Amino acid sequence: MWYRDHSGHVIAALSQKIGLPRSVEMAEALATRRAVEFARELSLFDVIVEGDYLQVVRALSASGGCNTLYGHIVNETKRLGAGLRYCSYQHVGREGNKLAHCLARRAASAADIDVWVEDLLGDLDVVFQSDLS
Repeated sequence: MWYRDHSGHVIAALSQKIGLPRSVEMAEALATRRAVEFARELSLFDVIVEGDYLQVVRALSASGGCNTLYGHIVNETKRLGAGLRYCSYQHVGREGNKLAHCLARRAASAADIDVWVEDLLGDLDVVFQSDLS
């Protein structure tokens, strides 16, 4: 996951293992919850969380609770997001979120967690620039 400011500059990125989720939906829900937690840790107040799994984004955007196998994660994420001044969830296609997928692949080979604040490593910056074009 990564964060950029209103000008589009990367301000932070996180690559972290999330265990072995039961499904793609669960993995996306867990990653989204971690994204909201990390935003709170960084004292970000206005966030738009982008995800490429439409079912999870719809569940997060819907009013009321979520009654799926990953519903408890969605409900907790909504509760965490409600503690921010502004938090919304937006669907983006996989091709529009290459940096997030690069960070997820990096997490698979990392010890546990990698955090970047303000500056990305060179290879990640190249992927970010590709996302912008």
